[in-house]
Amino acid sequence: MANLDEISSSPQTVLESQDEVRIVGQYYDDKTARLVRKYGPGPRIHYHVGYYPSSETPLNAHDATPDAIRRSIRLHQEGLLRYAAKIWGAEHRLSGRILDVGCGLGGGSLFWAQEYGADVTAVTNAPEHAPIVEGFAQESGVGGKVRTLVCDAMHLPSDGGPFDAAVAIESSGYFNRPQWFERLARVLRPGASVCIEEVFTTRPHGADVWAEYFYTKPATVLDYAEAAKSAGFELVDEADATSETSPFWDESAAWTKAVLDSDSSLSAVDRRQLRISLMANQALGTEWRAGGLRLGFLRFELK
Repeated sequence: MANLDEISSSPQTVLESQDEVRIVGQYYDDKTARLVRKYGPGPRIHYHVGYYPSSETPLNAHDATPDAIRRSIRLHQEGLLRYAAKIWGAEHRLSGRILDVGCGLGGGSLFWAQEYGADVTAVTNAPEHAPIVEGFAQESGVGGKVRTLVCDAMHLPSDGGPFDAAVAIESSGYFNRPQWFERLARVLRPGASVCIEEVFTTRPHGADVWAEYFYTKPATVLDYAEAAKSAGFELVDEADATSETSPFWDESAAWTKAVLDSDSSLSAVDRRQLRISLMANQALGTEWRAGGLRLGFLRFELK
């Protein structure tokens, strides 16, 4: 997931050419330190929304310090993966050889390796992220179970397969979905799962709000299902967690405001970016609650 707190522009184009794919890789390389600041220190650094059970008493983020808010965000990001693991049956579907496509700084890759014993190929198009992921894997004691692969998701090499599953946590919005599913059909074994957690659009305004701040191509669940079916996959499981993830935007906005209020060392450029980010977080939270964006978990099987 692209983080609003690190975005200083609002790109409108979708990614189709190799030049644009390289731009995204460089974009993430350039912002690594800021990702670590908000979601670190590691080794399991996640780059996606969090899951907030309805039975839980929320943090009073408006009166909390940036560190306290960051700890809550990290806790609930881990909670999202644990929820995904439960509904995807990770103990038998994500415990073998898996692809973590769009792995970010490797938080999910480490999670699947540490919690379920998976042998993970962590796929990224940001070259500078690969040694960071490898370092975190060594630090976590799973250096032999996590390897990095720097490549475009639409050109996954077939020499490492067949894989038992592929996982994409808020990364598939960057892909050409028909090409991606076609490529996955060549590197996964029959019966393998493709597990996707993503932000889906339900109306045009929701798509606009999401796309204005991310290098991504928002789509509907139906768009995914049609692309998958054409490549030989069937949608077998679907779960909605929009309401359980909406508090993420409140905490993200609160973290941004707390940093603005407490960090006197910020440059003028940093302050401007954070103010833009604050407005964007608030806009996304509003659209989330209004029903224009949907957070869903999909699982496809290769026939």
